[in-house]
Amino acid sequence: MSPELIGIISVGAGLAVLFVGLFAWLRQDMKEQGKEIKGVKKEIEGMKIEVASLRATVETYFRVRVDPPRTAAVAETPEDYGAD
Repeated sequence: MSPELIGIISVGAGLAVLFVGLFAWLRQDMKEQGKEIKGVKKEIEGMKIEVASLRATVETYFRVRVDPPRTAAVAETPEDYGAD
């Protein structure tokens, strides 16, 4: 074999090994990114639940404060305890 052919085969084999290694690294990195994205999605879902409960609490608070219920605050009629 000529030295040029050996050099071409060596460079080709080296590039092939490099490409295989890069693709394996990229594939592993993509798997890790997918795991991180799933974790972030879970955190976002948890925050959505917390925000929804906080919103319901605030809306309930202001609805009761602005529009109080029309029922009496006491269970007995005023005549029962001597009030006018």
